[in-house]
Formats: sequence, C-alpha cells, structure tokens
Amino acid sequence: MAPIAVGDVLPEGKLAYFDEQDQLQEVSVHSLAAGKKIILFGVPGAFTPTCSLKHVPGFIEKAEELKSKGVAEIVCVSVNDPFVMKAWAKTYPGQ
Repeated sequence: MAPIAVGDVLPEGKLAYFDEQDQLQEVSVHSLAAGKKIILFGVPGAFTPTCSLKHVPGFIEKAEELKSKGVAEIVCVSVNDPFVMKAWAKTYPGQ
C-alpha cells in the first residue's frame, strides 16, 4: 500500500474508543473526518517509551495551537485494543 499523501482520500476503516460515559463505541474513519480537518496519527504501541514520552506529549502541548488553525480533532491510533488505549490516556494529565 502506498503512503497517504496530501489530498488523498483516507482509506475506510473502523476505530473503537470509549466515550465520555465510558461506553465502547465504534466509528468509521470517513464519518470521523467528514467535513472537518482532523489530525490522525499512529504510534507503534501504547506505553512504549518513545510514544509515551515523545510522540503523544507533543500533540497534547500543541493541541490549542492546532485547533486555532482549524483542526477539529486530534486522534491517536495504535495496534492496541481500546481498553489499553483508555488506560494509556489516563496517564496523561487532563485526559
């Protein structure tokens, strides 16, 4: 599969996550991105040192700046299941 380039259509896929009421949800990538600007970034795995200390904190630190430029959502995906991702998110202050 070729890398995704600027202007390409995102491949379809489904993402699982926990909502604010702690209910497991599923959303399609296309519906998540429909009509808005999002940042979708992937990491090799939750709780890995580089991802935990370098990748995710940068997006958290720049979130307000990115949102001021029209980014509606910042979404992190990984090979981990939604239960692990939920636990990992709790390790970040304010998340």
